[in-house]
Amino acid sequence: MGAVFEEGFASVEGLRLRYRVGGEGPLAVFGHGLLGSIEQLDAGPAWGAILERVRVLLFDARGHGQSDGPEDPSAYTWEALGLDMVRLAARFGGEPAILGGASMGAGAALWAAVERPAAVRALVLAVPPPLGPPSMRGEDEHRAIQALELLAAVIAAYGLEQTAELAKNMPGFAATPEEAEERAAWLRAQNPRTVVHAIRGLLQAPIHDPEAYRTIRVPTLVLAHEGDGLHPVRAARLLASTIPDCTVRVAPDPGYWQRHPEAFVAEVRAFLNRVG
Repeated sequence: MGAVFEEGFASVEGLRLRYRVGGEGPLAVFGHGLLGSIEQLDAGPAWGAILERVRVLLFDARGHGQSDGPEDPSAYTWEALGLDMVRLAARFGGEPAILGGASMGAGAALWAAVERPAAVRALVLAVPPPLGPPSMRGEDEHRAIQALELLAAVIAAYGLEQTAELAKNMPGFAATPEEAEERAAWLRAQNPRTVVHAIRGLLQAPIHDPEAYRTIRVPTLVLAHEGDGLHPVRAARLLASTIPDCTVRVAPDPGYWQRHPEAFVAEVRAFLNRVG
């Protein structure tokens, strides 16, 4: 990572969670996506522009990367992930904090904003996951979720290394060949004892009714992209229609924000300048 971060482990509800923290100013906590880690959030030198404005805390979610995790699907819910994020923020003296992240991290931050509003100062949500009940989902979303179910079954049967190779050709695993290679690398780096539990737990976890998002009263930035059933632009538009102060930016193709970290950082920095 190009910017300067301090790395360590923090104990949260009996779990050792790996973190990186750096920068000056109000605390901003960002979580990665399912099958990711801190490295998924690496924006290289572009982070410097954000670290001038806020103190950034990145972390490996429970059961991911180098963090501990229960070997039980019921331990991987939006509530559990959201509480981990809120407790980490409190541990670093950052309440209320700017919360956010990518995909799973965005979902965790949303849970916190609804259920622990006093802990949240603003939201930065990149490519949020499918939101709302299954009846709201499009065919592409159903296919993407089925692909995750299949992925969990294949990992359970064949292990991470073999699955990483097989998964690159699974329908719905990734939106582009480049993204497939990247996700396969993330998959290989996962904890073999917890990865299946994390996938199955989140797929079964209850999610808020969309009306709950109307209670969110903090400034919110949503960065979405077209053409990705696992991170549907529908979710971004749903948030725009329910959160009173919500800014949405939609990129034309999947993976845009990761391929263009300078664009991601520019949007986040402009948002942070607005919220103060």
